[in-house]
This record gives sequence, structure tokens and C-alpha cells, in this order.
Amino acid sequence: MNIVRTSVQLPIWPDRVRGGPNALLRTALFAGVPSRYRKILEHRPSAAVEPEGVVVASQDGITMLYTGTQLNQYDADVFFEVLQRARRTPLGEAASFAGADFLRAIGRGDSKRDYEDLDMSLRRLTRGLVDVKWRIQNRPLAYTGGLIAEFVRETDSRLYRIHLSPGMKSLFEPSSFTMLEWEERKRLLRNPLAQWLHSYYSTHAKPFNVSVGFLQKTTGQEAARPRDFARALRVALGLLERELGWSVVWTTPTLIQVVRTPSDAQARHLEVRRARKKLVGDTASAARRPKVLTAKKERPPSSVDAPELASLNLAKLFR
Repeated sequence: MNIVRTSVQLPIWPDRVRGGPNALLRTALFAGVPSRYRKILEHRPSAAVEPEGVVVASQDGITMLYTGTQLNQYDADVFFEVLQRARRTPLGEAASFAGADFLRAIGRGDSKRDYEDLDMSLRRLTRGLVDVKWRIQNRPLAYTGGLIAEFVRETDSRLYRIHLSPGMKSLFEPSSFTMLEWEERKRLLRNPLAQWLHSYYSTHAKPFNVSVGFLQKTTGQEAARPRDFARALRVALGLLERELGWSVVWTTPTLIQVVRTPSDAQARHLEVRRARKKLVGDTASAARRPKVLTAKKERPPSSVDAPELASLNLAKLFR
């Protein structure tokens, strides 16, 4: 019996954007912290026991455990570009790219240190274990595994070959991922907190108001003093206003409203949602509207025309 294997691929998005799974971008997985503040995220009661994952702060509807070295926005840049290079290759097969070209694409140089940083990030993305669950249109989904299955680097040519797991496809179900404006993100390169905010808010067609406390947890900065985080947050939000033209309003000292122009796909989504809401409202209004009953008017038989009717009436009068 022959078994037919069908290949799966990531969605093909335009070159100017980078695809990112909402189930990851709405969490603290890629923390908005500098690399020097990385932590080892695992729970190990003893050396004889396998490490267990640590709960990662996330938006409601998403639960995540992560085991490994903490990831940050540099790792997010690397991950997004890996997805970009691999999206035209069937998942499970090798996607190849030159190291220098890859580094330029993420806004870095090609020095020895840059290559070392890239290699260490690829190791973190391979070794770290992600266990995430979420729902999309009331359908439960889950992914468990590394963000990269494996990678090989030719030390002389600096050519990379990277494999992604076929299970990665679940993170890119319809309505499960966002196309991030890449040039916008690169303009925020020196501020990892601003990069995290850009990714998070980009996943929402119409962002809802969130608290400073929520952002402190989901950006991975829960250990910072609230006063220090609030100061850093104002700087990062100010950068989004100046560089990208976003509108930021502090509705209270601890509640933030962000307004941004939605992408074309998000604008269509909002239009469909508005049309659906209007249809539901119109239907409900019609159901509540009282019915008006009108009395029926007697009409002469259609088989009798006006002259004949007049003759009949005269005959009755002189009878």
C-alpha cells in the first residue's frame, strides 16, 4: 500500500512584511528586554528531574509554557526572517540562505560578533521548548516544540540550512497570524520595548485599551520596578508616535489607548464585522417592531366593470 504524503507550506505573504503568529506575539515569549537581562526559564526541583516549563504571561485566551533561555526581540527578528526565507519551502525540508544577506535583512552587520549573535539566537530558537494553546473561532489549537527544528551552518561559505517542523503550520491557520510591516519594525531597532509594542498592537485590527500592569507582565518586565517600567513605557510609546504616526492616549494614569491604521486585511475584517453587527441589529429591531393590522376594504367582483355595476344598481332602484 502506497502512502501519499502531501507537503505543507506557510502562507505566502508579500516581501515587504513578515508573518508572525498571534499566539506568540500576544505573549511575553519574545520579551521586550535587552539581551543582558535574559533569564533561564525552567522549573527543576532537582537535577534528577527533567525541567518543566515556566508559565509565560499572555493575553486572555492563550496559555503558554516555555522551557529554555529567555527569548527577546533580537530572537524575534531572527525568527521572523527565518519564516520569511522558509515560507516558499515545504515545511520539513531545508530552506537555505547566505548569512550576510540574512544579517542585512534584519538590520545588522556581518562582523564576527554579528555571526556569533545569529548562531546563538538560532540555538535558542532550536533548543527552547514552547507549549502554547489558543482558540481561533471557537476551535482549540495547540503547538508543542521548538520554533526551529534544526539548522546547519557551513563554516567556510557561511551558508545556512534550516528546517521548520510541519507542525508549525498550526500557528498560521487563517486569522491566526499577522503580517508585520518590516520597515516600521526596523525603525524601532534600538528599543526592544517599542518593538514588542509594535508587534502586539499590530495583531489587533482595533486595539482595545490595556493597563500598564498588563503590559509590564506581557512584555516580560514583571521584575522591573513599576515606576521604572512606566517611564520606559512612555519613551517606547513616544517612539511609536514619532516614528510611525500612531496615536497614544493615557485615558487614566494607568490605562492606555492606542490608535493605528489597520492593514488592508484588518480593514476588511472590521468592515465584515460592522456589516454583520448591522445585520444582527436590523433583524432584532424588525422582530421587536409591533405589527399594524389594517381593515380589509370590500372590493366589487373583478368580473363586473363599472358600467355593468351602475346598471345593476338602477335595476334594484326601480324594482
